[in-house]
Amino acid sequence: MHPLEFRVVDLPESSLHKCAVLVLGQHRAALIGTGLRLSDGRRLVREVERSGRRLGTVLVAHHAPDCWLAAEVLRDAFPEARFLAPDPVRARIEHDYPAVRAARTDLGDELPSRLVALEPLEGDAVELEDHRLELRGASLGLPDHHYLWEHRSRTLLGGPLLWLNAHPWLADTPWTAQREAWIDLLDEMAALEPLRTVPGHRHLTTPVPADVPADPIAWTGEYLRAFATELGKPVGPEAVALALQHRYPSAALPAHATASVLAAREQRAAA
Repeated sequence: MHPLEFRVVDLPESSLHKCAVLVLGQHRAALIGTGLRLSDGRRLVREVERSGRRLGTVLVAHHAPDCWLAAEVLRDAFPEARFLAPDPVRARIEHDYPAVRAARTDLGDELPSRLVALEPLEGDAVELEDHRLELRGASLGLPDHHYLWEHRSRTLLGGPLLWLNAHPWLADTPWTAQREAWIDLLDEMAALEPLRTVPGHRHLTTPVPADVPADPIAWTGEYLRAFATELGKPVGPEAVALALQHRYPSAALPAHATASVLAAREQRAAA
């Protein structure tokens, strides 16, 4: 049996340090995520062409725009590929698309022009030759957050659940119970003892800061616990965000800390 190869494509800060993953079999390929901007899509097209494999599947496993917005470039380049998503993700994207288009006019000429139709993912896995990329996660407390697991190579693709050296986007999980469910999923991932773990977002620097562990599961868990600690202090949201930025001085996307704290405090005030 031909082993799978996992090629991680690190997209730039303007695309939120998203990690798209090209999974290569002997003859065919699957792509996890499309990127945010038109140039992201063009870069991924080049990566597929360079691989020499036929792209059979593009999987959109989460509703965040950096997972699907640039799909039109890949659809135009690979018209025979299937674009798949779990049903809740498809519904959320279709609902959010007009608002996303309106909110991302800052992308200018990089803003994709249309929504690519997504087929429902049948079952709980993407099949690639003789391998299965299992869709896991989606707990009761966090039903729209998935990760992928390939058991033969013990490879885990963390998607929106795993971040490394970049402030996570927590504004979509403003409730304490949601973040606790997230930590439970991290424990579930760690119990699999993966040999390769790829976060959904990572900020690569040279040299690697001494305070950044190599394991995205550990880094994300530490951040979520730090977020809970700082959020519980009797200070204003600006002070909480600054404290998180101080704890993680090398982490990219510091604006995420501010937005996440504001969302959590608003939910607390409304409760």
